[in-house]
Amino acid sequence: MKISKITLVILLVLSGIVTSAATFANQQRHPPEDDPFAELDQAMAELSYEGSDAEMTEFQQWKDEYLADYQKFRQEYFQKVDDIRDNLISLWGDAEVSSQEELVEYSADKTVKTVLDFEKNEIRISVLHDEDQVVEAKDVIAVLTNQASKDQVLAQLVGEKIDKTLVNDLVKNAKKEESSAQVATNKGAVLNKEIKRIKQQGQAQKNQIEKIIDQLDVDDEKQLVSKAQEQVAQENTEKVIAKQKVQIEKETQRRISVLQAQTAKLESNKAKKEALKSKKITTFTMPLAHKNALTKAKPFIGQVKNQSERWQLSPSLMLAIMHTESYFNPKAQSHVPAYGLMQIVPRTAGVDVNRMLNKKDAPMTEADLFLPNYNITAGVAYMHILNSRYLRKIKDPKSRLYCMIAAYNTGSGNVARTFNIDKSRNINRAAKIINKLTPEQVYDHLVKNLPYDETKHYMKKVVKRQNIYAPVESL
Repeated sequence: MKISKITLVILLVLSGIVTSAATFANQQRHPPEDDPFAELDQAMAELSYEGSDAEMTEFQQWKDEYLADYQKFRQEYFQKVDDIRDNLISLWGDAEVSSQEELVEYSADKTVKTVLDFEKNEIRISVLHDEDQVVEAKDVIAVLTNQASKDQVLAQLVGEKIDKTLVNDLVKNAKKEESSAQVATNKGAVLNKEIKRIKQQGQAQKNQIEKIIDQLDVDDEKQLVSKAQEQVAQENTEKVIAKQKVQIEKETQRRISVLQAQTAKLESNKAKKEALKSKKITTFTMPLAHKNALTKAKPFIGQVKNQSERWQLSPSLMLAIMHTESYFNPKAQSHVPAYGLMQIVPRTAGVDVNRMLNKKDAPMTEADLFLPNYNITAGVAYMHILNSRYLRKIKDPKSRLYCMIAAYNTGSGNVARTFNIDKSRNINRAAKIINKLTPEQVYDHLVKNLPYDETKHYMKKVVKRQNIYAPVESL
């Protein structure tokens, strides 16, 4: 049976071409010419010169199916997110959920909320109760003791082993406050906060779709065909992105409409409204002793150094990224959704890393990405992929490092658009421009011209924070 070249390409992509770590030695300074994706490159080269219209149509159909599957995943994911939000608002009058900075967990009956805040460096335990009920310190001690028994996250936030004495001291020094359900006292504030969150999630998805397109298009025929053909390919890519963004915007507006309807329904339900008004929330806030960044990073330095050495990357860079992505919260979760210390997105970075390390064409699981060692392995491996695959044609290691930081946040396509005059997403063409600039010029250009303010701020934070972790290099 004859296999078309486009089918061969897809099979090669799905097979997760991989070599040993030795093949990649010293690639941060000198990305290998014979990289592990060379066979894929060769197949793409043949496709560029010999591919038929039918084969190109087949390739486009494959991409369309991939994007349709992602759209379905996105809708199902946010339906779950919205169901959880609505349930929390109906019970608590507000919906506090886990983020990059906070781990938020509820008891089985949803009457107790525990927040481990890695940015503010504090613990908050809230109890939802009837007006005449009194919440005592012993109740909070029991909650905190149970939290400590689950895993190491609480100990990582506190910075030491959790024992009975420490728990008692934390609760003894806690600030105690009582409040009413917010939706009953300020419905507008709750609604506006949730609309803002939905819009942030929508924007994150728009950014994510660009990274997915980069993943599908990386090093494909565009770099090998005529200028006219490349222009057509670029226009098609932009059309696909625009179409996906329109769909995401429709989903965002639909979610806002559903939220508004749900809020109005709750407002008109007198029994539910009165039940919320009769509830009180008692919160114990426990500030923790200030710790410097290196202390917070300490539990993860060993694995970071091991994986950084494996791929010849800088441990200080990995720790700076981890600090910026999650504040060293191993259970961090963002709007994308991305998970864990280095905020790995299962369907982009997770797929790339799974192909390379595990020979699996599948997203990584949420449960695995919440495991610190697994997450660090995936995060550093993805930085290696950016370094040795996506951005390998950028010659100066420092210029490539700046582009890696930006690409980790926003994708290589947006890095390319920053330099290409025609806004092409072709990173190999952008590399020719980058190679004519000094590293300082590359950094300044990125900070000034990247399409999202979030990525500009991200660049500045990571570069600045790398200095904090420089001592790790000599350990």
